[in-house]
Amino acid sequence: MERELERQEHIVALDQVIRTIMWQAQKQSIQTLSRPHIDLTMPQMMTLYAIREAHICRMSELAEVTQQSAGTLTGIVDRLIDDGLVDRVRDAEDRRVVQVTLTLKGREKLDCLEQARRSDMAHILSHFNLEQLAQLEDLLRLYLHGINELIEAHGEVVEVVEQ
Repeated sequence: MERELERQEHIVALDQVIRTIMWQAQKQSIQTLSRPHIDLTMPQMMTLYAIREAHICRMSELAEVTQQSAGTLTGIVDRLIDDGLVDRVRDAEDRRVVQVTLTLKGREKLDCLEQARRSDMAHILSHFNLEQLAQLEDLLRLYLHGINELIEAHGEVVEVVEQ
């Protein structure tokens, strides 16, 4: 009974820490995205990552993966096209179908973003020794596994993937 109470106290404390980490990480991500050489919004970043993952995809698939409405996604993709990061292409089998794919500039933008993220992460984790880094990685993978189990238990088909 006492161990269960202690477990619940840890769960409440961890929930608070994770919410704070999520909030701070979102603020830090927005700072990274707003750097002049990156200059992306969060929805644009998510869209670029989803397109890169799929290589080429229909707008309907992209809307589902990014959980954006078709109208919202069209605006995001139009801006990415205007910026030269994404191209619209016709489906080889059905010319009526329009798909989207990353341009070379889009791939380079994501590479630049990832380099900035790794640099930021190195700074954030600079106070950890190698053993602590390995432990943190193991624990976060275990946490991610728990998230995936919860999502599956609720009948979702979306899997949380690591970027």
